[in-house]
Amino acid sequence: MSLNVLAGSNIKARIGNNFYETLEEAIAAASSTDVITLTGDVSLSETMEIKKTVNINLNNHTISADSKVFLVEGGSLNLTGNGKIKENKPYYGAIVMKGSSDPNDEDYSTISVSEGVTLEGWSGIFIDHNDTNTAHGILVNMNGDINAVNDIEGGPGAGIYVNGNIKHDDNPPVINLSDTVEITSTGNGIYAAGYAIYNINGATIEGDESGLGIKSGVFNVNSGNILSNGADETPTTGNNNGINASGTAIQIESNPGYFGKIELDIDDGNITSSNSYAIYEYTTSTSGTNVSDINLKGGTYSSKKDNFNLSESFKGNHPTFISGGSYTSDPTPYLITGYGSSKDGDVYEVISSTMSVFGETNGEYSNFPWGLVIGIISLVIVSLIGFINRDKIFNFLSNIRNR
Repeated sequence: MSLNVLAGSNIKARIGNNFYETLEEAIAAASSTDVITLTGDVSLSETMEIKKTVNINLNNHTISADSKVFLVEGGSLNLTGNGKIKENKPYYGAIVMKGSSDPNDEDYSTISVSEGVTLEGWSGIFIDHNDTNTAHGILVNMNGDINAVNDIEGGPGAGIYVNGNIKHDDNPPVINLSDTVEITSTGNGIYAAGYAIYNINGATIEGDESGLGIKSGVFNVNSGNILSNGADETPTTGNNNGINASGTAIQIESNPGYFGKIELDIDDGNITSSNSYAIYEYTTSTSGTNVSDINLKGGTYSSKKDNFNLSESFKGNHPTFISGGSYTSDPTPYLITGYGSSKDGDVYEVISSTMSVFGETNGEYSNFPWGLVIGIISLVIVSLIGFINRDKIFNFLSNIRNR
């Protein structure tokens, strides 16, 4: 339909020179390469299901629905342009995703959210299970923002929520969060109940109840900020239908009712709790910790209480796991062999013990640059040896010549 034909109509979207009065009509008409550009705010009467590739330029507009704005299942949703996806009556999420029952289905349900796009609702992204309690082939590439708010019953939000019925690690959901992402939540920044893989590459994730609330999954934190400014609620108890508030930056609940297989690998980033612990791990039964692997190779850990509150099961399985980073409480009990700590004011810096072999004092290491000193002394010795040998050679050649 041309613009002239629709002059005076309530146009909401266009594809090239074709204009549509509803987003539903535009999506039905769009090919996988078409870009739908909004020309006004869109209020949906029901959830929009995405079962093919749909590209939407929000163009500084908002798409809203009472609850669950988009459901992506067997399709791809790509959002660009400044704008917002919003639940008017928060209960599920701005975008809900369901995966495949077939573990071989790659990229079955995918979303890509560009910088400038905000997802607002009880959750920004809700990854749900399908009828077979699986979620194969889900991919999230997140570059925008999430604002997770209380639901209509007052329950605190979750920036990203993975349903606890997802209990498989073959072709699980993969969630990539870039350095342009900002997640704020009245509950957990991320609530990882079910299994998924998270690659955090510079994102800021902040929750009142916890930055990360983890029961299952793999977290690769390459850089970023994981924060909680909420009240200290520790110690807390296990929850078989959600996770209780703690006020910690990273809260790990080892609960046998969930898939577990928790892995935490932190290369860099700021892990901060204003009122509680930086990392809090606890068990809910005699079955012990569900943390299978943990490595803190860098980052800054800051908390009002000690940086760590860990279960005995955790400490038995992972007696040492730190090889880098700076801490506001002494990390010495958890240092991997070959590493020590240097205290400067109220901060402990983890360093390789081979860098400070002469500075060891009570399990800590001084900042004096012994490695540099040793190198200089070695260079001087080598130079002197070379100089002495040069004179011997010169005298030997002179004697030969005089003969």
